[in-house]
Amino acid sequence: MSKIRHKKQAAKRQSVMTMDERHKRILDLLEAEGEIKVEDLADRLNVSQVTMRKDLDILETQGLVERIHGSAIFSQRNRFNVAFLEELQTQATAKKLIAQAAVDYIKEGDSIILDAGTTTFWLAQALAGKFKSLLVITNSLPAALELSKAGYKILLVGGEVLSHSLALTGPVTVNNLESYHVDRAFLGTSGISLSHGYSTADSNDADVKEQMIRAAEETYILTDSSKFERNCLVSFADFSDIHLTITDSGISSKLFKEFQKRRIELRIVDAKVNGTQVASGQLREGFSTNT
Repeated sequence: MSKIRHKKQAAKRQSVMTMDERHKRILDLLEAEGEIKVEDLADRLNVSQVTMRKDLDILETQGLVERIHGSAIFSQRNRFNVAFLEELQTQATAKKLIAQAAVDYIKEGDSIILDAGTTTFWLAQALAGKFKSLLVITNSLPAALELSKAGYKILLVGGEVLSHSLALTGPVTVNNLESYHVDRAFLGTSGISLSHGYSTADSNDADVKEQMIRAAEETYILTDSSKFERNCLVSFADFSDIHLTITDSGISSKLFKEFQKRRIELRIVDAKVNGTQVASGQLREGFSTNT
């Protein structure tokens, strides 16, 4: 009897999975079945519900699963490549705040353009459930997938797919965008400086962004503060082309004052400049706070 018990215990020890193995198994099960209750996952992987919730917390933070009503579901973000998912988590808190602030400038029934990028992806997520009707034109495969569950009308422009960002770009994208005119465009940028304006490392990306700006009545730049004082290869817009730039409080006081002198419009989210709280305030001409 003791030998049998010993064999069972040995088999159980051999069957214990590492955390990485559990995570892979969880994702495989969810992809196959769509939605599984947390307690069922714990039973099937032979772990406690506490351990399972910790595993799901990690996977949810990585954007690989979603949690609803005591269950876990397979996230469409699993379709994205590793490079995009990693970039999505870079400055994620700031990007989410910026995206949430951008929603303030969208109205019921608007037509908007969403650029490809991680901050604009967070805007796509923030838009879910906010409006009854929106028309969204985008060159971002992740944004289109995220918005597909919101019930909005989505137009995905064609073009060449970039593997690292899952963006559609190139001459076909530019030609398709020429057919449209929208209320507002929301763009990202790889660099922003007083000497070169807004810039990107890719000439095709610059062409697409320029056409997006031409297609919109108003254009908003969504960028975390790490992009400031950075010049990339190709400029795509001057400050006069942009209605408003939304960023976070990481912008330096020195640069803040330079923008103030040039009367460039900014909105800083969760911001403290020289000890003054201006969270969710719009910093316009002269950087006076407006709501």
